[in-house]
Amino acid sequence: MKEKEKLLSIGEMSKLTGTGIKALRHYEKINILKPAYVDPQTGYRYYRFNQAYILELIRFAVELDIPLKELTKYVDEKGNLDFEAFVARGNKVVREKMKTLEQALRLFDYFDEKMALQKEYSLKQIYTRRLPSKIFYTIPYKKSFSEADSYEISKLFLDMPHDEEYESEVGWVEYGFLAEHTPRGVKRYVYVEAAQNGLFENPAFQRKIIPAGKYSCRQDDKNQIEKAPDIFKDYIAGRDNFIVIETEIYFCNFNINNPVNELRVLAW
Repeated sequence: MKEKEKLLSIGEMSKLTGTGIKALRHYEKINILKPAYVDPQTGYRYYRFNQAYILELIRFAVELDIPLKELTKYVDEKGNLDFEAFVARGNKVVREKMKTLEQALRLFDYFDEKMALQKEYSLKQIYTRRLPSKIFYTIPYKKSFSEADSYEISKLFLDMPHDEEYESEVGWVEYGFLAEHTPRGVKRYVYVEAAQNGLFENPAFQRKIIPAGKYSCRQDDKNQIEKAPDIFKDYIAGRDNFIVIETEIYFCNFNINNPVNELRVLAW
């Protein structure tokens, strides 16, 4: 009888930890947290104070979507908890969740940046902005981009490499069309942005370094990359070489069936 005087009743443990009495009984039933003492006459359950820490770990496991049934493998028939393995499992799950949340945050930051760009300029307004050097994975495209449909482009995009290291760092990668204009003609490509230090190698894809510079840009709700020489004729006048990039940006009121594109031109 004296033993239970140093213990917490099930009600007191519930109040201390915020864990419902039904939950405590369920944890006992599935053998992940047994009471330290059960009164043989009354059947009342009693817990040691330090079991509150185990309950805290169980609560986090529930919030992290670790199935309670999975936790039972860390407890033997005598109620002994393999605490080291339990903590290691939780640590791994938390770090994986943190990585996922960080990627999600970077993705939302990416969209915020694109929407801020849209707010600053109106459709069909020509403006300039300085862009850093980028690396693109490219696939040659043999037809005019005006003839391309979304299904055809999506098939090409699915075949292109996705740089997991880069996606982990930035949360999202840019993709779109690239046209290289020279006195010899136009070369067209579909592209996906690559990590600066990416190591992907495949002869099916060309790796191109897109130079940093002050780009002349315009937003449009239609595919206009083929009309870029006319749209930016004042900017490219007297220059033999220029590149045109077309990629989607995201309006605050985004129409997924009619995305807005940003045209970028750099001439030299």
